[in-house]
Amino acid sequence: MRYPPINLGSTVVIHNKRFMRRYSSKIINENKNDIRKKYIKIRKQTHINDIYGSELIAINLLKYLENQKILNKNLKIALYWPMGSEINSKPTLAALSQITNNIAIASTENDKILFKLWSPNTPIISTNLGVILKTKELKNIDIIICPLIAFDQNCNRLGRGGGYYDKALNRKKNIIKIGFAYNIQKIAKVPTDSHDIKMDVIVTDKYIYRKKD
Repeated sequence: MRYPPINLGSTVVIHNKRFMRRYSSKIINENKNDIRKKYIKIRKQTHINDIYGSELIAINLLKYLENQKILNKNLKIALYWPMGSEINSKPTLAALSQITNNIAIASTENDKILFKLWSPNTPIISTNLGVILKTKELKNIDIIICPLIAFDQNCNRLGRGGGYYDKALNRKKNIIKIGFAYNIQKIAKVPTDSHDIKMDVIVTDKYIYRKKD
């Protein structure tokens, strides 16, 4: 008669844990996709009807930066170039360019995001994944501003699902992470996985949300 190995119980537990992690991750991804479908439509409709939303977001961002006493000519800040129904970042870029020359735009190159120096005359090359800038990379960034599809009260961010921003933010330490959104994009709870990066602040056309410690 052959007996089972004495460590069979621990092996089964390990396999069960791995299965549960994979199963849990699958459920989270399915929930994320459902939320994406719904809130992409909501964001598109809001964007179509938007008149002053992006300007109000720019104003609220400047208020936040002033309150944090970091709005000055030495500020190094990175944003995104708007695509589709993403919050129009151009009013923010215009305002910041009057204060600092240390502005970067997210440039999607070789399946990763690099933050390249931008000025009002910088050529922008559009691609299927975003934009590319041929300028130098901005180093030692203080703040990175990201687009998003949905967010919650505790500043969890739901993006497009490619993981580009999560990977880029994971490479940057000691930075302030800010998301731009319409207030209508707020949901009760964003499903999160271990690789998801939480924002420190979400700036909307109505409110400024801060991450809870």
